[in-house]
Amino acid sequence: MNTFSQEDIAQNKSIVLLTAILQIFVPILFFLPLVCCKDSEYGKFYANQGLLLLISGIVCAIIPFIGWIASIAVLVFAIMNAVNANKGVKQGIPLIGDKITLIK
Repeated sequence: MNTFSQEDIAQNKSIVLLTAILQIFVPILFFLPLVCCKDSEYGKFYANQGLLLLISGIVCAIIPFIGWIASIAVLVFAIMNAVNANKGVKQGIPLIGDKITLIK
């Protein structure tokens, strides 16, 4: 597991953690770390994870039966994302978080 610099975490943890928690309920808020912590690798990483959660949630909403089951997985992934943001570790959401980077 990779970690971010302690200085980056200390400066940006409040907004990144708040955003990660709010994304459990309102996924569209993924962009907040990009606005508030422009130069933060920590903020960009968790903004990317939030965007992946948003896209996953939209895809799950489109698929009829399997979609609502997968939506539960997306909810669990969002909670895991908030826990990882609190720890300050660089661990993506399962299955896609470490493989896809949309925000660089």
